[in-house]
Amino acid sequence: MRKYWFVFSLCLCVCLLTLNAVSAFAQGTPSSKATAAINTSVSCVVKGTSNIGETVPIDCKDIFSGDAVNVTPDNFAEIMKTTVKVSNSQSLFVSPSLVTGLYTNTKTKTSPGTTSIATALGSVYMRAVLKDSAGNVVKIGYPVAVCTSDILGCQSDANNHFGVILDSRVQTLSQSLSDCVVNVGTTTGTCTFDSTIGLILQTTSAHTFNLIFPNVGVGVYTLSVQAAVKADGMIGAGSGTAIGAAAFGLGSVTVDSVRLVHDFSF
Repeated sequence: MRKYWFVFSLCLCVCLLTLNAVSAFAQGTPSSKATAAINTSVSCVVKGTSNIGETVPIDCKDIFSGDAVNVTPDNFAEIMKTTVKVSNSQSLFVSPSLVTGLYTNTKTKTSPGTTSIATALGSVYMRAVLKDSAGNVVKIGYPVAVCTSDILGCQSDANNHFGVILDSRVQTLSQSLSDCVVNVGTTTGTCTFDSTIGLILQTTSAHTFNLIFPNVGVGVYTLSVQAAVKADGMIGAGSGTAIGAAAFGLGSVTVDSVRLVHDFSF
C-alpha cells in the first residue's frame, strides 16, 4: 500500500509541476494570434538655407506644433514595438499607420538678366523588422525587403537601408528675368527692378502600408516599426531661400498571425 501511495504522490507532484510550468509559460508568453502598439511622440527634421537675409527655422517646433524630438535624417528611429509569439510555420501581417507632415518653403529674388532657383524637399519613410531575443534583426517585412533604388516607393538612408515612402515632396521654384531695355528716339536706356516670388506648402496626412513576414520560424520575436525623415533646402542659382521639413507623429500598428498556403513564396 505504501508503494502505491508513493507512486501516486510522485505522479501528483510531477503533474502539479508541469501545470505550474505551463501556467507560468502561458503568462509570460504573448498572444500568438494578434497584438498592437501605438505611437504618440513627434519626430521631425528641418533644414534650409538663405542668401537674402531670411530667417531659417532651426527647430521643428518653429514649424510643427508641440514638443519635437529631432531625428538624424539618415537613421531609422524605433517608434512602435510589440512582442509576438509565432508557432508552427505561421506568417505575420503587419499594418502600421502613421500621421506625417511636410513643409516646403521656397523664395527667389531675381534681377534683370538673371535666373534664381530654390529647391526644398521632405520625405517620411518607414519599415518593419523582426528582432530576436538579442535584439538582432532577423527579418525585414516585405515588400521593403526587396526594395532597390530603381523601385518607385523605395527610399534609402545613408547606410543603404530601405523603407517605404509614406510622404514625399520636392518643390522647385525657378524665376528668370530678361534684360529691360528702354528706347526713346535715338537714345537707349536701361531700367532696374527686382522681382521676389515665394511659395510655401504645408500638409498633414495619415498613411497605412501593409507589410508581410512570410513563413516566420517558431519563436518569440519583437516586432519593431521604424521610421525616418529626410529634408533639405538648396539654392541652385541666384538668390533665394529654401527650407524643407518633415515630421511624423500619431501612429498605431496591428499584427496578425496567419497561416498562408503551403510553400507560399513571392
